[in-house]
Amino acid sequence: MEIFRLINFGYIDPGVGLPFFTMGSIILGVIIGFLGGLLFWARRILRFFLKGKKLLWLLILTAVIAGVVFYINITKEVAGCKEKIVIIGLDGLEPEIMERLMGEGKLPNFKKLKEQGTYARLATSYPAESLVAWTNFATGSNAGKHGAYGFLKRDPNTYMPYLAFSRVDKDTKKLKRVAGGTPFWNITRKYKIPTVLLCCPNAFPPDKVYGRLLSGMGVPDIRGTMGTSSFYTTADIEKGKDIGGRLIKVTKRGANINTYLSGPVDTSLRKANDIIIPMKVAIDEQAQTATVDVGGNQFMLRPKQWSQWQAFTFKINFFKRVKGICKFYLKSITPEFELYISPINFDPRDPPFAISYPAGYSKELADRLGLYHTLGMPHDTWALNENKLDEVAFLEQADMIIEEKQQMLDIELERFKKGVFFYYLDSPSFIQHAFWRFIDPQHPAYDEELAVVYSGVIDKMYERMDNILGRVFAKTDEDTLLIVLSDHGFKTFRRSVHLNTWLRENGFLFLEDPAAVKGGEFFKDVDWSRTTAYSVGFGEIFVNQIGREAKGCVRPGAETQKIKKEIADRLTSLYDEKFASNVINKVYNRDEIFWGPYINEAPDLLVGYNIGYRSSWQTALGSVPEEIIEDNKKAWSGDHLSDPSLLPGVLFTNRKIEAANPAIVDVVPTILKILGIPEDEFKDMDGRPFM
Repeated sequence: MEIFRLINFGYIDPGVGLPFFTMGSIILGVIIGFLGGLLFWARRILRFFLKGKKLLWLLILTAVIAGVVFYINITKEVAGCKEKIVIIGLDGLEPEIMERLMGEGKLPNFKKLKEQGTYARLATSYPAESLVAWTNFATGSNAGKHGAYGFLKRDPNTYMPYLAFSRVDKDTKKLKRVAGGTPFWNITRKYKIPTVLLCCPNAFPPDKVYGRLLSGMGVPDIRGTMGTSSFYTTADIEKGKDIGGRLIKVTKRGANINTYLSGPVDTSLRKANDIIIPMKVAIDEQAQTATVDVGGNQFMLRPKQWSQWQAFTFKINFFKRVKGICKFYLKSITPEFELYISPINFDPRDPPFAISYPAGYSKELADRLGLYHTLGMPHDTWALNENKLDEVAFLEQADMIIEEKQQMLDIELERFKKGVFFYYLDSPSFIQHAFWRFIDPQHPAYDEELAVVYSGVIDKMYERMDNILGRVFAKTDEDTLLIVLSDHGFKTFRRSVHLNTWLRENGFLFLEDPAAVKGGEFFKDVDWSRTTAYSVGFGEIFVNQIGREAKGCVRPGAETQKIKKEIADRLTSLYDEKFASNVINKVYNRDEIFWGPYINEAPDLLVGYNIGYRSSWQTALGSVPEEIIEDNKKAWSGDHLSDPSLLPGVLFTNRKIEAANPAIVDVVPTILKILGIPEDEFKDMDGRPFM
């Protein structure tokens, strides 16, 4: 699962959704007048019913009507749903690791599930990105039918990439999901099938469901990004290093440091400004403690220690307050002071945007288990990449996340009686992203000494997932259909491919300066008058087409097809001398892998890399570096952005399946069929029932 900590431009600004509060006293006057009129008529109606016993009869009649409606709804629900289906989505489980550990007897619950029913490798999505795969799962269809082609989309009018989760609609000014399609919970709502969705990917803003939904992947932080942490240090900061979050240089005066905590961005004025809260840190070097005083919260930390959740209220304007929560980690006091603050999550008790359905459900969970991460992708891998967190601190963060999600699972399974229950956990994916370098001696970031300490981390994560499955077994009965799946597999990521550089060197992309050997982010140095193709995202290539791109120079039809064929034919010959390997397994024409109403938004070509290779972070953002291929020396060392045909996920069920080669799009049609929902509701899905 990719996470764009390096993208710090916000895609959802909490302030954008609050224009009402910038309109001043005119609106206030209208509201007061409206409420006054409402109160006048309410008093008259109340006086009418207070005469005699009219009010009593009104209350009795209301109670009878409410009782009848409730009875009808309950009987419909009971009559329409007799099944219990539990689906556990564990992101990124790799078949080869699963099979090895089951063979070694280290995954007894997965082995038990396999023996009860079926284990199979599960065909993933094109591309094998989690946003795409889980949306394919939810809709039972390929990306051409919902438009989620990856974590990034490009605006053909500006060539700029943007995050493909949620945006503020220009017309309605309301927050809406970028992806379309019909997720299965819309169908279960229609047929009154009780449905519970925990940490559901690509479900923000949340839909109405016939049950409860907590949004997962796609929920932003309080700044409107996918996770912007802050790192405070007394050390000198290298210029241009503020990439994966905010780097803040602080100065110690005596034993004190005076700084600030950055919250949401206020966009009500011409110039956007951070809303800040003053922060003071008192350092006791002898006792090795730091006392943090911020926003009315005071707490003490020792080096290598995490704080509890800290809650803050940020004042946007006279009317609006936004509440957030975060955790502090004191990395060191000496020789340099280093303090990490996690991205500020929405406070689940009072989020600025609903993150659950019903809206109060997120608060209900907080009341039962305490505060918890609401950020859709909370594992801060980019902080690990940039050494703001070390491996120990990252694993502690992951442990806290898993514990929270496990408690949610326990709470909801305890009261699940019938219908559909879906639970999602992304921890396996992020642990593999961060620790694969310790199980691959050929990886450029492999460290033999550290491998002695961390080479078992990934296996232990799989064993922990097995323990979670054991908890599910304990809370379900033999009548429950249990399905466990992963969206894709996982492999090593040794070498980064700068796809725009390859396009430049092969005469498809041109820079404005003919003598230049590289170009900056967001295509800022590209000469669009001569560029015929470009790449944005991970392995996505677009033809610079007239009538589609703002500065297109390639005619649609035969000329576009010719460019695509030339790129595909030449790109497949790309060879890496270092590993004596072909870099590309296959280049896919979009018509081979996508179909549906969103086909025009699809990339023209999708590059299917061989194992060990994927598009670079720079390519994703439209950069044109000097070299075509370079070593990946980051902690982010495992990935799933090679050719999807090489990266199947896993499928376990406690019942036998009929299909020989199940795919992720088959899961939802299967559960809808078992629920007795008419076939017309899912006949247009790409998947087919495997039971």
